Amino acid sequence: MKPIKYYFHNLFFNNSRRNLNSIKTKGIKESYDFFIKSFKSKKSLYFVRFGDGEFVTLMKKDHRNYIYSKGLETELEASFKIKDNDYLIACPINYPYDEFHASGIYKNFSWQQDMIDVMKKKEFSEDVIYENPCIFQCMAVFKPKVLKAFLDEEIRPLKKMFIGSTSKEIAEKLYGKIDFYVKIPVKHAYESIDLWWPDIEENAKKVDLIIPSAGSTSNVIALRLWNLGIKSKVIDFGSIVDAVEYKISRSWIRLQGHKVQKVLSTNDRDKLSFQKKFLFFRKDVKFYFRNQIM
Repeated sequence: MKPIKYYFHNLFFNNSRRNLNSIKTKGIKESYDFFIKSFKSKKSLYFVRFGDGEFVTLMKKDHRNYIYSKGLETELEASFKIKDNDYLIACPINYPYDEFHASGIYKNFSWQQDMIDVMKKKEFSEDVIYENPCIFQCMAVFKPKVLKAFLDEEIRPLKKMFIGSTSKEIAEKLYGKIDFYVKIPVKHAYESIDLWWPDIEENAKKVDLIIPSAGSTSNVIALRLWNLGIKSKVIDFGSIVDAVEYKISRSWIRLQGHKVQKVLSTNDRDKLSFQKKFLFFRKDVKFYFRNQIM
């Protein structure tokens, strides 16, 4: 059931008012459905997520998890400028108002005009409809059974590589068996990329799926794999792996990250104490009523 605010918005506001500029991004359902169709029909598919952090770098500023680097900026810009039907770019600008909008989970950034200015300055394409970078976190919170079915059928059986700072054990709870695990630093990953990149390049052709979980450096990984002609699937799932270990790296995890447990296989779910069950129940009740209006 959709929240009250969704019906109120559709009744009193015109959705076309969101088109403040020519930059367009798909809603959650439209983008997720397109991604699933593309994933199942293509042998090679890249899903590259640009969020606020990437735009902070493109503004030549430091981010909480990495310092500004000219090299990182240059490779992020090159990644965003790739134009190919097999290289899907998710953009954090001008989301349409849909049933998934929820404060702290998914909504337009208050400073999106600054990101629009960057896009214009960098001459990024404005004649395409971008994918939505929040599809996986929104599906995990609001449609966990749907996301679990996709993971069970399409992700967990594949031979795969995982690149990140999350432990292999935690990552395997979410994605299934990991055949090649590339450990990277928690912060400033780009600064050490020359140390761990050879492991990726050596084994990239041996897997069907590569999962970069390296913040902004994930976009660099995708760019480099693309330039190498790697025809595997390269998918950035975002921060849902953090929620598996209750790592509060994002506000959505603090509010509803425990819902990710429903995405895991039964044997991989945590055995919750009564206190934890009650805590999550209280969070769900509070979030439900809060989400009706915010």
